[in-house]
Amino acid sequence: MSDKGSAANAAPAKKRRGLIVGLGAALLCAGAGAGAWVFTRPAEDELSDELPEHRPTKKSAPVYVPLDQFTVNLADEGGERLAQVGVTLELVDAKAEATAKAQMPAMRNSILLLLSSSLSTELLTVAGKHKLAARIAELTGQHLGWQQPPEAPPPAAGNEFVLARQTAQHRGRPNPVEAVHFSHFIVQ
Repeated sequence: MSDKGSAANAAPAKKRRGLIVGLGAALLCAGAGAGAWVFTRPAEDELSDELPEHRPTKKSAPVYVPLDQFTVNLADEGGERLAQVGVTLELVDAKAEATAKAQMPAMRNSILLLLSSSLSTELLTVAGKHKLAARIAELTGQHLGWQQPPEAPPPAAGNEFVLARQTAQHRGRPNPVEAVHFSHFIVQ
């Protein structure tokens, strides 16, 4: 009778052993899959720290939009100084170009007002020209729907996280004017 009892106990033990081996194999496969996923995905430093919906897509070729020449009286005392400036905008894509062409009168007005309020001493230096180009990019970008990020006060101790978060929120939509190029620049 003991033979029947031991034979009955051996069958459930074999079933348990098979179950344990099956579970072990399933866990091993799951671990291998998780490991493959971790090692084949891009590293965190390769990913942008921007929000997923704001990650840059494949960059297209820039679009250049030349503006008509600007001739203005400068804001120098006496009003006898003139500037002739040729400007070409480098835009991110054709959509920005279409918007720029639709907004051209307003953009030219803003640039004319900026140039006519400048001093010749500012425009004669390389730093002054860089500052002018940056300001033109800001003004024309605003006409294309871009909003300049607000000036952030220097972070107090422990508030670096808040500053980084505010900065990241404004990185989502960059200025569609990538650069301002001067085709000619004469100050008389």
